[in-house]
Amino acid sequence: MKLKRMFVLSLIVAVSLSLCGCQEEQADTNTLDTDAVNKKIVDTYSDLAIQNAIIAQHTLYPYHFVNNSAQLNGLGERDLTVLVQHFQDNPGQLILQQGGTESLLYQSRAQTIYEKLLVGGIPDEKIRIADGAPGGDGIASNAIIEILATEKTTDMSQGFDMEVAF
Repeated sequence: MKLKRMFVLSLIVAVSLSLCGCQEEQADTNTLDTDAVNKKIVDTYSDLAIQNAIIAQHTLYPYHFVNNSAQLNGLGERDLTVLVQHFQDNPGQLILQQGGTESLLYQSRAQTIYEKLLVGGIPDEKIRIADGAPGGDGIASNAIIEILATEKTTDMSQGFDMEVAF
């Protein structure tokens, strides 16, 4: 009988110790890595800011394409994906900057963009692609004059003379 009690008691102790060990492991896996969480939050805000900038500007430039090609590079694919998602619910015009691109290559690039917008679910009648100035709020000219005047004053106080011509 004593042997049976010792065995049961030993079994209870062994099970208790193994359960304690399991609980410690579980506690370790539930610990938050605050550095990783903070990095993810910063990355999310950064991604949202980038997407908002792409939408505000709604412009693709020659550097969004593989050099001397109508094929989008990685940056172009990413920016166009953001614009396609935006244009699905919000009609608007996509600016395709021609820059120094030859007319025939520019037309090929416009065709590439047009086809990708169609594939992205933008109806043909809502697709508008044009060459022009990028979108966004920009900055008022009087603010630029004030900034340049401030820079001139600051530079002159440091012994530099900067001329501003308009």
